[in-house]
Amino acid sequence: MRIVGGKHGGRRLMMVGKQTTRATADMVKEAVFNMLGGTVSGVVLDLFAGNGAYGLEALSRGARFAYMIDHDREAVSTIIANTKMLGEEKQASIQHKDYLRFLAGLGDDDLFDIVFLDPPYKMNVYANVMLELGPFIAKDGIIVCEMIRENILPDEMGIFTKKKERYYGSKRVILYQRKQDL
Repeated sequence: MRIVGGKHGGRRLMMVGKQTTRATADMVKEAVFNMLGGTVSGVVLDLFAGNGAYGLEALSRGARFAYMIDHDREAVSTIIANTKMLGEEKQASIQHKDYLRFLAGLGDDDLFDIVFLDPPYKMNVYANVMLELGPFIAKDGIIVCEMIRENILPDEMGIFTKKKERYYGSKRVILYQRKQDL
C-alpha cells in the first residue's frame, strides 16, 4: 500500500500485521479521492483508521490536519510509524480509542470537513456514527463510507444526503454530504 497522490505520492506505507485489519486497495483509495475532487482541505477524521491510509492520503493532498482513530494497539503503532515516516506528526492527532469513546469525547470546538468511515465490514455502524457526528461536520462537510457491496444505506441519513455512490469489485463507496439548508 502506498500514498497515491499529493506531496507524498508513491511513498509506501507500513501495514498492520493482523488479519482483523483490512487494507483499502490503492485503486479504491485513488478513486475515493477522485470522487472528492483530487485535493483536500480542512480537517479530516479517519475513524477506524487501520494503518492511517485515508488520513495520511488526505494530508498528502492538502488537508490542514488529520485525526486518526483506532482501537487496536498495533494499528495505532503503525499509524504513528507511518506519520513519522512522512514527517506529518505536527498535522496529526493519533488516538488509541474505541470509536464510541472518541465520539463521546467530541466537544463544541471539534469540526470536521471530511470523515472517512471504513469500519470492519461486520460492524454495520454507519448510520449510528453518522448521526453522532452530525453536529461536528462542517457546513459543506462530507462523509466517505467504504463497505462491502452488499451493504445498502439510504439516500438520506439525518442531516446527510447521498452525493455519489460507486462500486469497485466487492466494495461500495458512498459519499454523503451535509444538507445545504441546515
